[in-house]
Amino acid sequence: MTNAPNTNMLYIHQFPDWTRFRFDSPKVLNALGQTRLEEGKLIGIMQICGLKDIEAKLIAEDIVANYAIDGFTLDPANTLAEVELKSKGSQNYIKNYLGAIQNASQQLTEERLFNWHSAMGQNKVKHYRDTTSEVQTIIDTTDPDSAPTTLRFTGPNPERLQSEMENFLSWFESANIDGVIKAAIAHFWFITIRPFTDANGRLARAITAMQLARAENTTHCQYAFNKQINIHKSDYFKILARTQAASGDLTEWILWFLQMLRNAIKDSEQLFAAEISRIQFRNAHASTPFSEREQQLIDEVMAGRLAQPFTAKDAAALFNASHDTALREIQSLMDKGVLQTNNKGGRSMRYKLVDASAIAK
Repeated sequence: MTNAPNTNMLYIHQFPDWTRFRFDSPKVLNALGQTRLEEGKLIGIMQICGLKDIEAKLIAEDIVANYAIDGFTLDPANTLAEVELKSKGSQNYIKNYLGAIQNASQQLTEERLFNWHSAMGQNKVKHYRDTTSEVQTIIDTTDPDSAPTTLRFTGPNPERLQSEMENFLSWFESANIDGVIKAAIAHFWFITIRPFTDANGRLARAITAMQLARAENTTHCQYAFNKQINIHKSDYFKILARTQAASGDLTEWILWFLQMLRNAIKDSEQLFAAEISRIQFRNAHASTPFSEREQQLIDEVMAGRLAQPFTAKDAAALFNASHDTALREIQSLMDKGVLQTNNKGGRSMRYKLVDASAIAK
């Protein structure tokens, strides 16, 4: 069903003092506490493992998703290659997004914003829009019998933009509120002003990345937040539309924002799962001597190149040795408490590494 324009509708920016946002504090603070707990776990994991090559992958995913949300397709491999080049890359839209995170502590000025827009938008003019901003977003439905829904929004008139943006930039640099909540509000505020003729969504998400880096006091990308927004893109546009058509209560938007952030953090944690397993294993077996073949088998399993559970035949192929030799190595590892079996005999006997985290407990 297509939503017909409602001429009686007041958008949020048409209310007096529209930027005096409010939200349900108990609900938001409870969700924020959960988010901060997950965030702390991720930071702890990263302190143990280090970011290594994972950060470039996360940033590339975030940039690709940032454009995908607005209907633009970027090549993931090319984007990753540009991210790895950092300041030596040729794509300004990537360098500016990197700069938003790596130079997050630097002030967000009008000039900086114009530079970002020049890099990320198709209209390269360095000034705010001088025309009406009307946007239509078509949301496809999973029901084959239902037509797509069209969401409509009109931003503030052009003559208001200078003062609206001065107010936003002043608040962004001076407001003393929780940094993650500030990121959620900044995202909504900027995308509601829609100060440019294009790229407002991409810029709002770059500002979000900048503020989240400030909130975590880091110059690194620790998760791909935009990836989660893109996965839940329909909800993103629907919640934005509902909030933009309300009178200033941002509760639903902030709660959804925090949920996406938790999703992104948990997704990032999975990237470190293999490294955490290796560290736990090394700690649990620090004093255990291994033969060359035993170590080879352990390394292949932990790298995922030898799938668990495996058979003696799989191990024999790995060692390029006989079945009996493989069984001897497996039995030795079982005696050392490294491998366990499914307790079935014969050809159905399979083996896997003992959970090192359980040993640690």
